[in-house]
Amino acid sequence: MTKITMTGTAPKFDEQVLKQRQAARHHQYHGTSESHGVARGTIPFEFLANVIELANQGYELSNKYPITSTPMSYSAYMRKPDAIQTDDLEALNEEVKQQYIADLEREREDFKLKLIAQRLQAAELKEQKKIEDAHKKRMADIEKEVNDVFGDLVIPD
Repeated sequence: MTKITMTGTAPKFDEQVLKQRQAARHHQYHGTSESHGVARGTIPFEFLANVIELANQGYELSNKYPITSTPMSYSAYMRKPDAIQTDDLEALNEEVKQQYIADLEREREDFKLKLIAQRLQAAELKEQKKIEDAHKKRMADIEKEVNDVFGDLVIPD
């Protein structure tokens, strides 16, 4: 049987870890098309009208992604306005926080289950040792009793 050992303590909420996770998520947001909207259209007029509409809302045409102009499928990525990005990032901060809390709860539950297993194993080992010690004592008592019954072997000279 492998002895279960626990080291350390259950993880606790750390504001610094949360900030690191949020910063990583912000970096992902800014590095992907998630920080952009897409203007689409099946004909050039519809496409340009959608570009103009998004531009009026504060979107800017992005040079990070190509403009697609295949027949019946026109599209262009447009960078979201700062206000929308700020709202997105605030929502992502809350999402990251909730994920961090869920991770902590899961880790704490795992730690708790391992600690229960460790304590149970320790109790079982202690109980097993008691049984073995009692068995050894019984065997010693029985051997003494048997030796008393038989006594020493006497061999005449």
